[in-house]
Amino acid sequence: MHPLLRKAIRERFGKLNRLQQDAFREVSSGKSVLIIAPTGSGKTEAAVLPVFNEILENSLKPISALYIAPLKALNRDLLERLEWWGEKLGVTVEIRHGDTSAYRKAKQTKNPPQMLIITPETLGVILTVKSLRKHLTNVKFVIVDEIAELVDNKRGAQLLLNLERLVEIAEFKRIGMTATVGNEDEVREWLKADTIVKPSWKKNYRFHVLYPKPEGKDEKLARELSLSPEIAARLRLLWEIVEGHGNALIFTNTRQFAEILAHRLKAWGKPVEVHHGSLAKEARIKAERALKEGRIRALICTSSMELGIDIGDVDVVIQYMSPRQVNRLVQRAGRAKHRVGEVSEAYVITSNVEDYLQSLVIAKHALEGRFEAVEPIGGLDVLAHFIVGLLVEYKRLPRERPYEIARRAYVYRDLSWEDYLDVLRVLEDARLIGYDEGKNLLYLRRGAFQYYYENLSTIPDEVSWRVFDGGSGHIIGRLDERFVMDLEEGMDFVMNGRSWIVLKIDDEARLLKVRESRSLESAIPSWEGEMIPVPFGVAFAAGRLKRELAFDFEKAKGFLEGVEFREGELERAFGEIKDEPFSTDRDIVIESTPKALVIHADFGNRANEALGRLVHSFLILRYGRVFSVRAQAHTIVFKTPFQLNPEEVKGYLYGEPESLEFIVARALRDSHAYRWRMLNVAKRFGALRRDAKIRRIERLFEGTVIERETLSELYHDKVDVGKGKLVLEMLKRGTMRVKTELRREPSTLARLNMTVGGEFLLSGTLERDEILELFMNRLLDHEVVLVCTNCGWHSKTKVSRLRSIKDRECPRCGSKMLAIAHPIDAEEFLPVLEKVRHGKPLERKEERTYRKLLKAADLVDSYGFEAVLALASYGTGPDTAARILAQYRGDALLVALMERERQFIRTRRFWVDRKEKGEEGEKAGES
Repeated sequence: MHPLLRKAIRERFGKLNRLQQDAFREVSSGKSVLIIAPTGSGKTEAAVLPVFNEILENSLKPISALYIAPLKALNRDLLERLEWWGEKLGVTVEIRHGDTSAYRKAKQTKNPPQMLIITPETLGVILTVKSLRKHLTNVKFVIVDEIAELVDNKRGAQLLLNLERLVEIAEFKRIGMTATVGNEDEVREWLKADTIVKPSWKKNYRFHVLYPKPEGKDEKLARELSLSPEIAARLRLLWEIVEGHGNALIFTNTRQFAEILAHRLKAWGKPVEVHHGSLAKEARIKAERALKEGRIRALICTSSMELGIDIGDVDVVIQYMSPRQVNRLVQRAGRAKHRVGEVSEAYVITSNVEDYLQSLVIAKHALEGRFEAVEPIGGLDVLAHFIVGLLVEYKRLPRERPYEIARRAYVYRDLSWEDYLDVLRVLEDARLIGYDEGKNLLYLRRGAFQYYYENLSTIPDEVSWRVFDGGSGHIIGRLDERFVMDLEEGMDFVMNGRSWIVLKIDDEARLLKVRESRSLESAIPSWEGEMIPVPFGVAFAAGRLKRELAFDFEKAKGFLEGVEFREGELERAFGEIKDEPFSTDRDIVIESTPKALVIHADFGNRANEALGRLVHSFLILRYGRVFSVRAQAHTIVFKTPFQLNPEEVKGYLYGEPESLEFIVARALRDSHAYRWRMLNVAKRFGALRRDAKIRRIERLFEGTVIERETLSELYHDKVDVGKGKLVLEMLKRGTMRVKTELRREPSTLARLNMTVGGEFLLSGTLERDEILELFMNRLLDHEVVLVCTNCGWHSKTKVSRLRSIKDRECPRCGSKMLAIAHPIDAEEFLPVLEKVRHGKPLERKEERTYRKLLKAADLVDSYGFEAVLALASYGTGPDTAARILAQYRGDALLVALMERERQFIRTRRFWVDRKEKGEEGEKAGES
């Protein structure tokens, strides 16, 4: 070891720990190394110190080392740590990413540092910068931090390909760092490391899983903060834990929930700040310093704080609601007391029975070291960008050369020549590259440079969609495209603490047309798009826990040995569901209610997505597009306009497992998620410009490599067809069974999953009277046209002004036959009335228009203001209004009209499809 390094180590922390010694030995012997260790093990120094030693011992030329980190925030923190070593050793360390100034970049080109910290995307840039390229030939080490953040996405695939581009001009060793993962050897192969270095000691954790019940003192807090007593109890317990320790990190699963939780705690007067990736850099730094300097007690954060950002000592980690994955819990818990030999303590505060049982399983798996595997992904769209990148570097290449280089990367080791040629064809059609058949050379075309630099990142541009309220006629906010891709017409979602129903998704205008639905039933929380998926293994084990609890409570407690929990809370949790339908690792339960069908299935988000698409496809074939479906970790929820026979749905699950992929692929092609993914895949291929908006993109690329890549990406990220097949095979073999239940009211677990995400949005579900009042107020505010069906006089007015409609007469002719109409209907009626008054014959469509308003006038004459309310509600024409008015009065009428609105929105697409095909009918006419 170089004397300067030995001296700096003594000053910094006395001596190297065992992990650092082992890594030093392996790297110094000339090996590529993967370092796997928990947070706080000293991984960073284990990776960089042997590199600094080689730079000093062998006087390596700049740029001798690249340090690649996936997050800019991590780079900033790293720079402070690595600069300390650089100053002590006389080694220059600098950072370069998208926000680096032009002045700084020019300086780095003239006088490059010995170690350059970059993001994965920056590597793709500097490989093409001529003035830097000559310095890249000196690279002897590439360090890749937080590998688990890269392996299972296309950023990682792009990095691997760009490292192979670097191999063409430099000879270097690879050093990778990651927290514990379930497939260590595969990650080692992914990096091309020769060996794995792990700590000799086992990291110790203590996990407390809590399911608090409201106490007397929670009532007061609930009133103060306008919350339910259950939420108040969780806040009270959370702060008691903070008070019982020192500094705390409070993790939530989404950015929006971090904001909501921080808002609630600040309203309660607690010293906290929020920290997540969407905040400005200055706000994040300020929050980090506030915790480090003791000005606040807790930082409420998301996954951005899982990584090694220095925030000083943390005494305890609190996870609010289930961490959803074992890897997440361990990574987050490891931030508390992270020095070697200390026990990291973490509390999980759960919000419902499902959340609680899932968290118990995750904590148990964490103690047993049963970590999730990270699934590597390649991508033909990433390959396209790589090919153009190589040609930017070399201008002309033999056609087979990019293929040969790409196959050296782990995720492209099985790349077929046919797929490679398909990619070349897309690039040629897009006029990005050309092929000289005589010389067998690929060459660049004019648009290639713009395409290459516009697509350096595989992360889709965050485009926001405007949300237009059809009731008020105003834009009420914006939603991230990532969330919008999970919506379909007729589905509910939550925004700004209110629930909305989607009327139309306008891809071209990036506009969502919505109406307030006045109910949190089945509303998707607006953070669900970024929610961490629960893996098959965790969900399946939660199913086993439910079965064990039902069969032998004492044995079930043994199943959870090592996890800190309160026996009374476990008894209470299971007591909430034991007399109702619930799924297990051996049972699927199909529960049918008048408004929803819920399949209880413990298979995780991605497998349930596949099974949900399967059942949805069969339901559409039989009944049309009158259902919406949402897959969750333990349930698949269908909104239904009528009560389905659960035995019929059971039959759909006993089909051939081999047909699942075909059926799911067909179903996905008809989804907004598919169109959104295809748009981004096509842009990464260069088949579309970055600013392109295509209405029917699925038709444009049908049967192409772009379609194949879109499906491949969806299967990797959202839909696990393999696990779905496994479930269908278990049913076929008889190792899994299906039970069915026909119920008037949903069970506890069904209701929980139908209203998922309502926490913190309201103090509780709205009372019936409140819902009716909100609905009535909306109708009163609605604009309609009052039309005299005798003479054609008409006037636009609000419903609220028509309470005395029974006494009204036409101001022009004195007729009582006044109709209530939508402005478009009124506009169509007036010329038809003129023809009637002049004795001219009417066409079939004109006759329907005429009769429609005559019937509306007749209803107003018979039922007065209640007819006005019915005709003003969405989707209710005169025929439907007549049926409803004949049956209902008062509040019952409002309930019936609300249900009609929801049913119409759900079935709207079906009737529009019929109308387009020329199939006429009352509902088609009314829509």
